Amino acid sequence: MRYFRGVVLFLSWLLIGVASANEGEIRPFVKGSFEQIKQAQTDKAVIVTFWSETCTYCMEELALFGNLLEKHPNIKIVSVTTDSFLEDEIVNQILSSKNLQNIEKWVFADNYVERIYFDIDKSWRGELPLTYFFDQDKKMVKHLGTINKKELTAWFRAQQ
Repeated sequence: MRYFRGVVLFLSWLLIGVASANEGEIRPFVKGSFEQIKQAQTDKAVIVTFWSETCTYCMEELALFGNLLEKHPNIKIVSVTTDSFLEDEIVNQILSSKNLQNIEKWVFADNYVERIYFDIDKSWRGELPLTYFFDQDKKMVKHLGTINKKELTAWFRAQQ
């Protein structure tokens, strides 16, 4: 009975958190969250970036996204930290240092991360950085590995 009550409380917290979350809050990323992000898209271009605090290339890309977002504020960036249950303070500190403090933020919230990997992409095994680009028509392009600044700038300009 205690277990059931705990599950009900967790699910209630999760639903309330997702329904009331804004760009300043950090949301729990679980199975189904990537689909939720995709479904929430409007006609605005969106970048969904998956990163880890221990990934040097990820940190470089976050800085690149922060610099380009200053020049192209109409692009929406969604941050997904793949470090399970990473503390909000650390996530906010990292993103703020990259000028990304006001973007949508998610953190993996499952101890079995392979379940989330498979839900996002059946062939993904957790390699980082991983970025998905969605244009205004919701066309999705997956990019695994480091992003070329020139190509990223060209993509940003095409979304204007």
